Amino acid sequence: MPGHGGIRFTAHNVPNSSIIPPSETAAHDRFTCPHCEAGVIGAVIAQTYEEVFTYVQWIRCPACHLGVVKNTGAVAPSALVGEKVEGLPQDVEAAYLEARRCAGVDAFTSCELMCRKILMHIAVDKGDVGGRTFAQYLDYLEKSGYTTPAMSPWVDLIRKNGNISTHEIPAADRDRAFGTLAFTAQLLKIVYEMNFKVNQFMPAPAPAPAPAPAPATPPATP
Repeated sequence: MPGHGGIRFTAHNVPNSSIIPPSETAAHDRFTCPHCEAGVIGAVIAQTYEEVFTYVQWIRCPACHLGVVKNTGAVAPSALVGEKVEGLPQDVEAAYLEARRCAGVDAFTSCELMCRKILMHIAVDKGDVGGRTFAQYLDYLEKSGYTTPAMSPWVDLIRKNGNISTHEIPAADRDRAFGTLAFTAQLLKIVYEMNFKVNQFMPAPAPAPAPAPAPATPPATP
């Protein structure tokens, strides 16, 4: 069965243990993989059954073959929070992924810090220089047309919430951090994903015309 192959078991004949054939329902569990974000029916490699209130499953994703643990229903690592955005440059994608992971483990202040930092990543990726102030990065995005007047209220919200998490003591709560992450995702979609997707519908460029053959050289006169 997919996901159950290539496993080395530590032991078979330990006390109070049993074998579940892959064909049984208990050998599978449906979940969203936190590694590849695929909705899958995972292969249950092992599970406990002795404790009523501490039920544990070790599950393997059949898509990416990485593993998760379910501790009484809670998946670790936790599922990524927020929307997946396509077409991001490598450093912007890494920063956005970190923000999503922070939100998934309830590190809400860290999530907002990363969302604030993503604004700086976008500015530098779009031509600004490093080492400038945060306000200068925002000014560059606006003057370069990457943020429009219609976007200003919610781009400013990313900035304000990030500043609160940076400079003030109270921690961010779940709702505010999830909102900051959602607005960040929309900004990334407008700046990057739309152009990435439209290129998939653009016609392929016409092949360059073949060069004209060189004129024949007349034979030499004897």
